[in-house]
Amino acid sequence: MPEGHGIIRVPNNQRCPKCNGTFKRVIVKGASGIAYRCPDCLTFPDRYYLDVHHKGERIRVFSDRQGKPLDAFQRAVDLLSHINYEIENHIFDSSKYKKSEQKEFYASVKLVEYLEYKIGSIAPSYQKDYKRYIRTAEEFFKTTDVREIRKVDIINYQQYLQQSLDVTNKTVKNYIDVFKAFLNYLKNDLEIISVVPKFPDIDIEQKPIKWLRQEDQVRLYELIPDKHKPIFAFLILHGCRPSEARALKCKNVDVQDHSITICATFSGHVYRERRKGKKARFVTIPIHQEIYGYIAERVKNNLPEAFVFANPNTGKPYCENSLRLIFADVRKSAGIGNSLRLYDATRHSFASNLVNSGASIYKVQKLCGHSTVKMTEKYAHSDIESLRVDMETLSLNCH
Repeated sequence: MPEGHGIIRVPNNQRCPKCNGTFKRVIVKGASGIAYRCPDCLTFPDRYYLDVHHKGERIRVFSDRQGKPLDAFQRAVDLLSHINYEIENHIFDSSKYKKSEQKEFYASVKLVEYLEYKIGSIAPSYQKDYKRYIRTAEEFFKTTDVREIRKVDIINYQQYLQQSLDVTNKTVKNYIDVFKAFLNYLKNDLEIISVVPKFPDIDIEQKPIKWLRQEDQVRLYELIPDKHKPIFAFLILHGCRPSEARALKCKNVDVQDHSITICATFSGHVYRERRKGKKARFVTIPIHQEIYGYIAERVKNNLPEAFVFANPNTGKPYCENSLRLIFADVRKSAGIGNSLRLYDATRHSFASNLVNSGASIYKVQKLCGHSTVKMTEKYAHSDIESLRVDMETLSLNCH
């Protein structure tokens, strides 16, 4: 029996279920050679603990590092062997075995703490999803010690998500990315762990971007009710996100310089003075001449905090749903399927048309406010007509 620096004991409240007698250490056949048993009834206890002595300290261990109770003698033997190994190799940390201190490092406990720390910086429209990602991780990792999480645990978590949830790989990646951010928080902010395990790659099918050519944009624009045309014209001509156009205020407009600064967004109904994305910075872009007159007039007749685009029906900023409903009606009138989103018909089409017309991809990057040119490169679609012209330069007719 691997006693070494400790001994396996039975808690005082463990009694023989038949005679209520105490369990005695006896020699038995088996790997350890020793066990506890009632000498009269031959029953075994269902709970054990380790009495470990280390550097003058006495430590009583009732569960392993994952919080599982020592409910079998062999489990206690295995854990004591592991502790002896750690002590002899000077890597023993008693806090990992003390029940009160163990709980502090449970993944479920730390995930709750992380959510409280993080939730204030999460866009309101994303908070519900973020809470679900954290809750799922809590349910999976439970009492796992965060200091013991390894790559294999991440792989098991990924497999659990793929098998248990009816979601795409993109959604699975969202779950995994949030858990990775949690581990980085433990490493960089709390300094509880020194290394974040390597995360597996998740293949995500890149769906082709949907967009409209200019003539199709014009056809849709002509179907928009006149009172709503200004904000749709702005979206088509500037490629801003709908949430950014809704949040544009008069103070963000430089009438003299014919420019606007995109520095705020709506997340649901909440106005936030920041753009979407962790690395997104304020971006200043020119005002298109075709919408300049409307914007200049709004700035001239309103206070700096007034919104540039107000819904004529309410006098308040457009809400996300109102823009979506207006576009849905227009799309239906044009006979276009409902898979085309407002985002596709404006921002995606803006960038696609500029890139395919020969505009510098770096200028398009600046206009769209992308943090990297790689984000802009996805708009470099192959124009079938230009490809056809290039192919015509080849011929098998030599005459």
